[in-house]
Amino acid sequence: MTSRPDLADALNEVLGVEPGAEDYLAGLTIGEVGVCYEALLALIDREDRKSAGQYFTPDDAARFMAEQSADFDEGVWLDPCCGVGNLSWHLASVQGAPGAFVRDCLVLIDTDEIALRTAVAIISADWADIGDQEAVRSLSARSKRRDFLSSTKLPAHDYVIVNPPYARTDMRDGFETAPARDLFAYFLEKVAKSSKGFISVTPASYLAAPKFQSLRNVVDSHFNGGRLYAFDNVPDTLFRGYKFGSNNTSKTNFVRAAITVCAPTLTAWQVTPIIRWTSATRGLMFRECSGLLAPRRKGPHGEWAKISPGMERIWDDLVASDETIADLVVNRETSWSLDVGLTPRYYISATRRSLDRGSKATLYFGNEADRDRAALTLNSSIPYLWWRALDGGVTLPRRVLMSTPVPVVRSPQWVLDALWESERDNLVVKINAGRENENVKHSPMLVEALNNLTIPGGHDLRLLYASSMFPLPIY
Repeated sequence: MTSRPDLADALNEVLGVEPGAEDYLAGLTIGEVGVCYEALLALIDREDRKSAGQYFTPDDAARFMAEQSADFDEGVWLDPCCGVGNLSWHLASVQGAPGAFVRDCLVLIDTDEIALRTAVAIISADWADIGDQEAVRSLSARSKRRDFLSSTKLPAHDYVIVNPPYARTDMRDGFETAPARDLFAYFLEKVAKSSKGFISVTPASYLAAPKFQSLRNVVDSHFNGGRLYAFDNVPDTLFRGYKFGSNNTSKTNFVRAAITVCAPTLTAWQVTPIIRWTSATRGLMFRECSGLLAPRRKGPHGEWAKISPGMERIWDDLVASDETIADLVVNRETSWSLDVGLTPRYYISATRRSLDRGSKATLYFGNEADRDRAALTLNSSIPYLWWRALDGGVTLPRRVLMSTPVPVVRSPQWVLDALWESERDNLVVKINAGRENENVKHSPMLVEALNNLTIPGGHDLRLLYASSMFPLPIY
C-alpha cells in the first residue's frame, strides 16, 4: 500500500488491516512471495499442506503459461486455486491493458481466505491503473472463497488458468474420472466441462497412465486441439524449490510436470517429447520448447505419445509392426529367457545372463529364434523410444514393455555374437537404495548396428538420448 497510495483505501478494505511501518515484501517477485507463504503455512500446519497436494509454480514457468494466453480470444479468466496469485499476476502482466484486465476480466478462487485477499491486493497493486480504486473493489467482489469442486455454481468465466492440487482422494459421484481417485483429475475434468479453454499444469503421467484414460477422453471430447509440453525432472526440474510440509527425506520437488494448453483457436493436437534441459539453458528452453511440438500420436492403450519432431515416420512404422514382445513370450519357464531392467534412465537392455538387481522382468520364449528376435529389438533404441513416448517415468511398466513392437528383421550371426559378447564384457553396477543393481550397457556402435537392422530408412535419435535438448537444433 505504501507503493500505491492512490489505491490505499481500496487495498485497506480488501486486507482489513492498516499497513505496517515496514514493507517486508519489497523487492520480492510474486513467486518469492508465494514461497514465503507456503513455508509459513507448512510451519503452522504441516499435515494439511502435505495432504492438500499443492505445489508452487515458479515465476518463469508461470510466465510461460501466461504467454500461452495469446492464442485465446478476449474473455474472463478464472484462477480456481489462486494461492497468493502467482499465475494470475503473470497472466495480467502479458495483457495489452493489464489495468482493464484486472478490473473486468479476472476471477480468483481459493479456499484460503488470507491467500485470496493477498492475491487480490498484490495483483491490484501491481497492475491496476493509476487511481482506479474500483478495479481493486471489482476484483475483490468477483473473487470467492470456495472449493472449486463444490456443486455450487461457479462465477461466470470463459477460460481457466490453473495449477491444480495433486493428491489421492476418494471416488466422487458425478465425475467421469472418479476411478482415478485423484484431485487433479477432478479439477481438470471440471475445468474442461465448465470453460471454453484452459492453461493448466498437469502431471506428465496423465498423458499415458491407464488410470487417466477417462480424463484424456474428457479433454479430447471437449476440445478440438491443444498443445502439451512434457517436462523431465533431470538434469533440471520445472518445479524448483521445496515441498513444504513433505515428510520425504528429499526436500527438492522432483515432480515430472506437463503444461496443457487448450484454446478454442487450436484445431489440432501437438505433444512434445519429454523435454530435458540444464539449469544453464532453462531460459532458452522456455523460449524454444515450442519447436519440439509434434503432431499427436496415440499408443496401443490410448496413451498420448511423446515423440520428437522428425520421429513421426519411425513411430508410424513401429506401430504398423505385426508383432510385439507380448506375441513372442510364453507363460512358462523355458530354456530361452531374457532379463530386462525395469528402472531405466538413459537406456534399456535385455540379457541372456541373469541380472542381480531388485527390479527386473524375466521374459521366457518358446524357442531360440523368438528369443533372439526379442533380444535384437530390446537392445536397440526401440524400447527406449517406446518407453519415453508411452511413459518415461521412474520404471518401465510391463504394459509398455510387452507392447514394444518387434520389426521383422534378418540378423547376421555376427550381430548376435557381438550382442552376447557385449553382455559379458559390459556389465555395470549401480547402487540404488543401498542395493547393488546389475545391468548391461552396450557400446553406442553396437546399438547403432542394432538400430540399422530394426529401424530401417535412417534415423536421427539425438533428441531421444540428449541429456539436454538445448541448444541442439530444433526441427
